[in-house]
Amino acid sequence: MELLILSTLLLVGSHVVPGLPGVRSSLVAALGRPVFLTAYSAVSLAALALLVRSYAAAGVDAWLYVPPAGVKVFTVAAMSAALFLLVGRLTTPARTAEPAGIYRITAVPGSLSVLLWALLHLASLGEARQVVVFAGMGAIAQFSLGRNWHAAGSARRRAGIVPFAGILLGRERLAWSEIGWARPLLAVVLWVALLLLHPVVIGPDPLAYL
Repeated sequence: MELLILSTLLLVGSHVVPGLPGVRSSLVAALGRPVFLTAYSAVSLAALALLVRSYAAAGVDAWLYVPPAGVKVFTVAAMSAALFLLVGRLTTPARTAEPAGIYRITAVPGSLSVLLWALLHLASLGEARQVVVFAGMGAIAQFSLGRNWHAAGSARRRAGIVPFAGILLGRERLAWSEIGWARPLLAVVLWVALLLLHPVVIGPDPLAYL
């Protein structure tokens, strides 16, 4: 377990430290952008590989808490929302003068998607090694969310962080034509695919909770 905790901290550090104010720009200036990106990717991949190995080596560990069945069912259902945010982020240009599509719903759809994914898994998994890993993932997502919110312009911030908050408060409007039906449909397809492949690729079967 000690190695798992250290590898999780290493993974968090590999994402957080280069993103601290002034650190990234200093490293880019000292190393050059190509070298910095190569080194950053190599360290992140190495930390992730160490995390995977240490997680497997930890084996089945003690449970810190036992989530009720209702929480597991909610997690399965709510993952569709996380995937919708992710699909919207990957298919919508972010750097435009006026927010469009998913950016009218929330200013930080990508990092919010990952944070929601981590929090949902934390709520529905109580084994110690699982809690360590998803707490680390949540910390990375939280840092990314804060950084992206800080970098967003005033126009994007009208939407707020919580989905639909800006729309409900009258600061932003919902333009469904900018989202369309293809994105929600793709999110549903990915959700179903993950449910079916989860026991094959990862292990636990989410469908067992339904």
